[in-house]
Amino acid sequence: MEDNINRVFPSAWYAIAFSTEIKKKPIRRKVIGRNLVLFRDSQGKVNAIYAYCPHRGADLSLGCVKNDTLMCHYHGWKFNGDGKCVEIPSQPHNPVPKFAHTVFYQVREEAGLIWIYPDPNVKETPEFQVMPDLKDTKFRLAPYKAHWNAHFTRVVESVLDVAHLVFVHKKTIGKNANEEIKELNYTHEGDKIIIRNGGGLLEYSFPQQWILKPVESTKNAFINYVTFTPIDEEKTMIFGYAGRTFGRNIPFMDGIFSKYSLKVLDEDKSVVESQHPRPIPEALRMEAHVFADGPQIAFRKRWFTFLSEEEDKIKLDERVNVI
Repeated sequence: MEDNINRVFPSAWYAIAFSTEIKKKPIRRKVIGRNLVLFRDSQGKVNAIYAYCPHRGADLSLGCVKNDTLMCHYHGWKFNGDGKCVEIPSQPHNPVPKFAHTVFYQVREEAGLIWIYPDPNVKETPEFQVMPDLKDTKFRLAPYKAHWNAHFTRVVESVLDVAHLVFVHKKTIGKNANEEIKELNYTHEGDKIIIRNGGGLLEYSFPQQWILKPVESTKNAFINYVTFTPIDEEKTMIFGYAGRTFGRNIPFMDGIFSKYSLKVLDEDKSVVESQHPRPIPEALRMEAHVFADGPQIAFRKRWFTFLSEEEDKIKLDERVNVI
């Protein structure tokens, strides 16, 4: 097992922005310690390359897109979506040297989100599917996002915790919750943890996706989806959708559902940000556990398996090579 578990994360597809955030101007983002810049070409394809110019380290998000390339604002060097420098204006007749190229990242756009695979040196990226409900056209999705100063593992555990609802969310989703947990209906198999809590079904897919949906299909259905993106060992981004089958033609309801979802998240935020140690401890025995903690224990076992076995990992201190 790694000595410093708070700096090791699963190699996986992580959401880094909503599709609507990537317009004409490039934007800078960070995932697992990698700073990168996102931009669209003339065909609408989103590209991601290392955020700082290999020439003098200027932030490439200050530049602009010209002829499907990202032009550095400092000296006009131009880079394509594969990180190749295709033009150096100060020496137009000389071949572009290899050291002028930079790192690029695999990108996919799905369910209105931009997903990044943060290991640029991988030969083949793994398959990835967003949870099917996000592609079900009966749902109108209202987006929201949040930034927590907390380790990825603590953030994930917060959405698997049933016992905290009556205390942390007593003014929102925990109004009718009971303090006593007499029965806990959950299963854990492979990468899936599924919890049945009253009329709701919570499903977590390791490492980064979670959804709440009704146990039984109804005409007026509501879902809540979140995906988690580790920025570094102290910060995590949350991208979410509040989905509904009712009031689809009432646009102002999107803001209401987004705002309410953020309110619920904010109730969790201060508690999760207060936890110490920052990541989950290295062994189950290092924190007290009771019956109601079953889903979190299941997550910890999966996390410890990830740390100890030969699964693809990304380290914050790992060197990224130019391809």
